[in-house]
Amino acid sequence: MLSSRWKNMEVNILIMLFFGIFSFLLTFVFTKLGTIVLSGDGSFHFSRVEELYDNFRNGKLTFIASRTFSSTGVGTFLFYPSILLYPWVILRLIFSPVTSFYVWYGLMLFITMCVAYYSMWLFDKDRVRATIFGILYTIFPYHIHLGIAHLVVGEFLAYTFIPLFFIGLYYCLVDRKKWYLLGIGWTLILYSHIVSAYITLLGAIAISIIYMIIDTKSIKRVMINLSKNIILVTLLSSFVLIPFVTDFIGAGIKAPNGAIFGYLGSFQEIFLESVKNATDTNRSVGVFAIFTTIVGCYFVRKSRVEEKIAYGLGVFILLCTSTIFPWRLFNNTIIGRVLGAIQFPYRLNTYVGFFLMVTFSLILSKLIHSISNRNAKVLLISGIMIFLIASYYGSLTDLFVKIHESQGNLLGKNTKLAKIIPNEAIIKNSNYHNIFDYSILYGEIDYYPSVSFNNLQEGNDITAEVNPKINSILSHRVIIGGKEKVKIPKVASNYIEYNVKADKKEKIDIPVLAYKRTKVMLNGKNVGYTASSRGTVMVDGEKGNNKISVTYQPSKLLYVGIIVSFITWIGLLIGLIFSKKRNVN
Repeated sequence: MLSSRWKNMEVNILIMLFFGIFSFLLTFVFTKLGTIVLSGDGSFHFSRVEELYDNFRNGKLTFIASRTFSSTGVGTFLFYPSILLYPWVILRLIFSPVTSFYVWYGLMLFITMCVAYYSMWLFDKDRVRATIFGILYTIFPYHIHLGIAHLVVGEFLAYTFIPLFFIGLYYCLVDRKKWYLLGIGWTLILYSHIVSAYITLLGAIAISIIYMIIDTKSIKRVMINLSKNIILVTLLSSFVLIPFVTDFIGAGIKAPNGAIFGYLGSFQEIFLESVKNATDTNRSVGVFAIFTTIVGCYFVRKSRVEEKIAYGLGVFILLCTSTIFPWRLFNNTIIGRVLGAIQFPYRLNTYVGFFLMVTFSLILSKLIHSISNRNAKVLLISGIMIFLIASYYGSLTDLFVKIHESQGNLLGKNTKLAKIIPNEAIIKNSNYHNIFDYSILYGEIDYYPSVSFNNLQEGNDITAEVNPKINSILSHRVIIGGKEKVKIPKVASNYIEYNVKADKKEKIDIPVLAYKRTKVMLNGKNVGYTASSRGTVMVDGEKGNNKISVTYQPSKLLYVGIIVSFITWIGLLIGLIFSKKRNVN
């Protein structure tokens, strides 16, 4: 028994080594080029990492944005999980800015392969299939679109843990063992991206209800397992959930939004984009997914029912990403309000990738296992791996073209306040810090107080014509007795300071957002403040010089949440170690 256990460990180590080499092959070209095309959500996430990096070097946690996001003190770090960005932050301490991003990207590809491999191994106990699934799931075009083509970092991180979530759900439904995988998977998704956590939660509820209707004898077991996971998730993610309870609910803060059910495409458009196997569009699920959709029913017809369900779910969700599913019929309905948080149906491509790659890995593993000659089998596997690498780089052709054709158009320094960074800005180490001179493309004004907007319907428009209050905040306009002056603040970790001279005692409104736990000092003394009509800090100024400094004092519950989460992780790890030892004995 012990010999068998060590042999399994050796095999797993070799597979991890293979994944490491494969991840290196997928990323070294980008590291060599040393160029980032900063598109989509890139400026948002690079700003997050820069703030975390500066504060980490000073031994500080990050609560509000002081150096980035136009130094407005926006609570992005309170309401958007950042914990899983710290590996990137640590790499930023070691490597240059551009290299650290690509090394982190490669690290996340490696972790995704490992998570997908482990999840498939628990599902089928076939190492060949598990290895293939790990790679197929990792290089799925929508994943690459998120990670490197469009830089949707939060969703990219969440994608990593989707297999763990679904294998955990599977065990919760059919068995009592490893029920905790569901809670661990969902917690890690919650650490990454709130919307992805919401979508997976809806999926888990729907699947669980259907399963319990079909198998009524399972209701008690499933409810017990799900209840245990709810407790586990609450403990593990308490430090993420607490700021929403203490600072967000009832505070009049505008949550990020977008067009309800926007960017819908016809199935014809999705099919054509997928056949091109490109990653520059969010509509592409890749040629492998289309192939699996067409032929998968033949390969799963004699397989166990779980394989058929996975294939069926993959095809159904793929259809749901298109106009075949009547999304807009649900506008202004209860269903629409529940599903509206998804915002963009193309986000379901993550789940298309998971379920259809489960089926495609079955197809490839059957092909490999059908060959009895060892040399021929090794040759086939090698050929598949080489083809997958070629497919991955082929899907990124448009990105390479942008990098090569735009080398002369580097992002320059910005001298104009409230100017949005250009989409697809070209970034190298030499101009990396120019990113933070601009207002970011998407997400700059997420989590602003609702009163800060003149026009909530045009919440992403920061121009003085549409949202003058927003524009004045981003432009560092201090308002003294109704008159505006542009002042550049002094900043430090979670600290923003304005020095304002007043001719008499009057109200001073500084462009720093006011939250429930915002703390203000005037000339070194703690003072009360009010939220101005634009949602910023306003104090009763004194005649002469006024040094107004703003910080954020988190709730003690937040620190309690951090401790509870840490202790729960440690307890869970110790419990798993002792459980394995008992099983071995």
